[in-house]
Amino acid sequence: PGALPDDAARRLVDIGREVFGRYLAKPGVRAFWWPRFLTIAEWFVAWQRGRLDAGWRNVLAEKKGEIDIAAVRGGFKLTATADRIDFRDDVGLSIIDYKTGSPPSAKQVESGLTPQLPIEAMIALAKGFPGIDAERIAELMYVRLSGGREPGIAKPLKLDVAEVIEKTRDGVNRLIVRYADPKTPYLSRPRPQFDAVYGDYDHLARVQEWGAGGGDE
Repeated sequence: PGALPDDAARRLVDIGREVFGRYLAKPGVRAFWWPRFLTIAEWFVAWQRGRLDAGWRNVLAEKKGEIDIAAVRGGFKLTATADRIDFRDDVGLSIIDYKTGSPPSAKQVESGLTPQLPIEAMIALAKGFPGIDAERIAELMYVRLSGGREPGIAKPLKLDVAEVIEKTRDGVNRLIVRYADPKTPYLSRPRPQFDAVYGDYDHLARVQEWGAGGGDE
């Protein structure tokens, strides 16, 4: 994590070839996905060298963290799995999430629609991730890896990180209290305009059945 060998790009491609394995025999994978991976690998190694040169070091990758929140009787355990957390001595932590599609905008994060990074920041500040002991969050960042004309892009969110973390903390507490009330309904699609085509709970809510219903029922 603290250094890259001179042949890092080649070694990353070798790892990719091993992981792709037998799927490379499929024409679609070999013609579409493998070339994208090659361009991503080259971009990623160059980006990682830049991070190291700027003083960042990786302190966590793909690890679960958790904190206990005392908003209700008996407490509530909040968990998250961070893709990556970097640290720089002079500024603190960088909370990073990888995306292959379009990442959420700063406004979506700030409004609470996509709270993943602020929640991970909350947990990190509370020392809820193993080996993390820092008091400042420098940035929340999405790294988009597409392998297209622009193989990758590192996008730190332009927002007041401390303010967003505090708003997220308040929002989480309010939700915990709200859902501790037995009268609160658990909606399968609380924000349908932002949901994917299929929701995780559509089968329980019978979305397909009711969505195809007539006008009178």
